[in-house]
Amino acid sequence: MEITKKITIEDFEALLENHPATLVYFYQDKCGVCKILFPKVKKLLDREFPKMEMIVLEAEQNRALAAQLRMLSVPGIMIYFEEKEFFRSNGLVTIGELQSKLGRLYQMFF
Repeated sequence: MEITKKITIEDFEALLENHPATLVYFYQDKCGVCKILFPKVKKLLDREFPKMEMIVLEAEQNRALAAQLRMLSVPGIMIYFEEKEFFRSNGLVTIGELQSKLGRLYQMFF
């Protein structure tokens, strides 16, 4: 996994500001679903949504940020376009559901 170190809410907001399309992926090392889902999400972005940035955050290291964002369970996915949240998934999400939601939003912005 391409992991971003512990970040503050200010760092997080700066990342969103610098990337018009961002998928945030919260995970935990001991989460089996997180490990299975991550490569599928990464492959989907690489293949179909290349302009989207992916930020990977370990939930325990970023507990304060997760709390501020109300990210209550892992795997957690948040999708932002132009610094606004458009989609959120706490827990399991299917790749098909993610692809469908992302596809419509991505086409609107690009």
